[in-house]
Amino acid sequence: MANILVSRDQFNITPEGITHKPTGASFIRDIGNPLSGSIRAAQLDSEPRTGDRYDPETVKGMMQELWAEYVAANPTLFDASSHG
Repeated sequence: MANILVSRDQFNITPEGITHKPTGASFIRDIGNPLSGSIRAAQLDSEPRTGDRYDPETVKGMMQELWAEYVAANPTLFDASSHG
C-alpha cells in the first residue's frame, strides 16, 4: 500500500469550509470563529480498493494550512459573517 501525494489542487475552499475532493474529508467552520470548526473524515480513514491511500495526517495538515491562508487572505468574508 502506498500513500498518494496530497496537493493543493485537490481541495475545494469556500467561506463555509474546505473539502479534500478525492476523499470527501472536510473542515466545516463555526459561524462565530472561522478558525474553529469540525472535521468530517468521510473516506479519509477508509481502506481504498486500490490499496493506495491518502495519509490522514497529511491531508488534515494541508487542509489546516490552506484554510488558514484562505481566512487570512479574505478577512472581510469572515468579519461580515461573524456579525450577522
